[in-house]
Amino acid sequence: MIIKNRLRLRLSKRLKNIFFISTLILACLFSSSQAQQPAAPATPQDIPVEPVKPVMKIEVNDGLLSVELSDAEFGNVIKEIAEKAKFKAEISNDVAVKKISTTFKDIEVERGVRRLLTIMKEKDFTISYDTAGLIDKLEIYGGAGISRPVVNTQPQKQPIRQRPFQRTTPPSPLPPPTTLPQ
Repeated sequence: MIIKNRLRLRLSKRLKNIFFISTLILACLFSSSQAQQPAAPATPQDIPVEPVKPVMKIEVNDGLLSVELSDAEFGNVIKEIAEKAKFKAEISNDVAVKKISTTFKDIEVERGVRRLLTIMKEKDFTISYDTAGLIDKLEIYGGAGISRPVVNTQPQKQPIRQRPFQRTTPPSPLPPPTTLPQ
């Protein structure tokens, strides 16, 4: 009988411990669920908007161009490529302020510049080459109604007025051939 009482006592202590621990766990869960009540849905005005930071990574190695651009000004991109690839670049202000985002790696400089111009939908440009076939100068024109400057190297001449051809007399026959003494 003493053994039965000891077993009951041990069992009741264990049950009390289990009951205490489970009550403690439930209390923790209940208090944490109340603390994390869902907040009201956020409206677009409540969400802080951070400005996009422009990314401009440009590398020119052995005549190959690699770029990683995100919201970068096109004028700055062209100027840096020109500086690294050692050619001159002129770009109009209205084209220079446009933003560009793209990425490509290890393509020829000329092809890369043409790709950038295509992305920007720029069609009014001139590429000049040096004797080695590399880009010497890049000129990008642009804007509504603004076209490339016209270079006039010759003075303007008055147009020549031509009269219609009129024959007044019939042509005379050719003289007979003469022979030279031998």
